[in-house]
Formats: sequence, structure tokens, C-alpha cells
Amino acid sequence: MSPENKNQSSSKQKLSLPLDLRAVVIILLAVIVAMLVIWKPWDDTSKATRTVQVTGEATLKSTPDEFVFYPSYQFDNTDKATALGELTKKSGEIVAKLKELGVQEGKIKTNAANYDVRPYNLPTNMETATYTLSLTVTAAGKDLAQKVQDYLLRTAPSGSVTPQPAFSTLKRKKLETQARAKAEKDARTKAEQSATNLGFSLGKVKSVSEGVGFGDIIPLLGSRAAAETPVSSDSKLAVQPGENELSYNISVTYFIK
Repeated sequence: MSPENKNQSSSKQKLSLPLDLRAVVIILLAVIVAMLVIWKPWDDTSKATRTVQVTGEATLKSTPDEFVFYPSYQFDNTDKATALGELTKKSGEIVAKLKELGVQEGKIKTNAANYDVRPYNLPTNMETATYTLSLTVTAAGKDLAQKVQDYLLRTAPSGSVTPQPAFSTLKRKKLETQARAKAEKDARTKAEQSATNLGFSLGKVKSVSEGVGFGDIIPLLGSRAAAETPVSSDSKLAVQPGENELSYNISVTYFIK
């Protein structure tokens, strides 16, 4: 090989060496950056493995704004068509009157069911057809609930006459929002108290688990005999809703330092 060719080959090797080193350096830098992104050494919580879990609680009391009635009526007759006719007539009368009082159509639900009763060893034609009409009526507000109850009392229903007080969807959501805020503050207070008592510092929140529990007041049911006793048209039973409770719980897990 001539001296000139040797010089050219040596020159190419010298040039290629810095290029190879640059590629290695770039690869190493990329690996380091990726490790930093994954490990996040600047983030204290990435080093924290210890946690503390607390439960925040809140209970709110408020006057119910909805009242749900569950009246029922029974129709007995040896002729099924007659019993069913009586049920249909009664249902139409009650629904029409409830609408007249101001109950929305969507707040009235009716359900009819029947069963046959035949005394032992008696022929089939001695069966008694029994039809039951059940209604679910939701009245918005105490004033309307009082009107509905006054009317239902005059229809002599079976079962409970007093309504079950409840929160409307709108009011329940408002109460949940208020209760959630109180429960979150309660959880933070408990966590800070534990940190002070046990000698650690709170880090960031690791997880939050929410749950709602309701403590709505359910009225006591009267006896069947009392409910089936005919009521005079001038009888009046006051609607007394009292207060319902809404409870909210939230579980919060903190990293600790």
C-alpha cells in the first residue's frame, strides 16, 4: 500500500471514532432521561411507601320535601269480572282525585294483582276472587301531602296511611354536596391529628374512596285493623315530617414522611 493510501485510511479511522462516541453518549443520555422520568427522584411521594388511612364523616339533618304514600285496597267477589270492575272503578276515582289535588301524573303509580281463594273440599265455583290495588303516590311539599292524606283517609285504605318523608332528588344532591365538603375537611383534620400525635408528616393524597349512607326516617306502620276501620269525612291527621338525616363517608389515604 502506498504511503498516500495509508494516510487516507488512518484519516477515516480518526474521523469515525468521534462519531461512534457521539452515538454512545446520545444513547446514554436518552437512558438517563428515561430513568429520571420513571423514578422521579424530585418527587417525595415516589420514595414514600408508608401511608395512613382516615375516614371523614358528616351527617346533615333537614326537613323532608317529599312524602310518599302507599295505600292499598282489596276487592273480594266470587265473580272475577265483578271484582276486577270494582278495582278498576276505584283506581280511576282515586287517580282522578289525586290529580285534582295537584299530584303530578308521573308521581302516581298503580299496581293490580289477584289470587283465588277456595275453601278446602269445596267445588271450584265456590272460589273467591281477590284483587288488590296498590298505589305509590309522591306528594311534593307538606301542604300537598296534607291534602293527599286527608283524602286517602276518607277512602279507607289498607296498610299505612301516613306518608314516608323523603328528600327529593334535587334536595338530596344539594345535601350530598354539603356533606361531602364537611366529610373531606373531617378526613384532613383526623389525618393532621394523627400526624401530630404519632410524629410524622403528611404527604400527598394517594387515593380517595367515597360512599354515601342515608338515614331517612321511616314512619311506624299502624296495625291493619286500625287502618281498615272506616274514617269519617271530617277526620284529620296532621302530617308531621320531623327531620331526616343524610350521612356521608369518605376514606382518604395519605402518603406519610
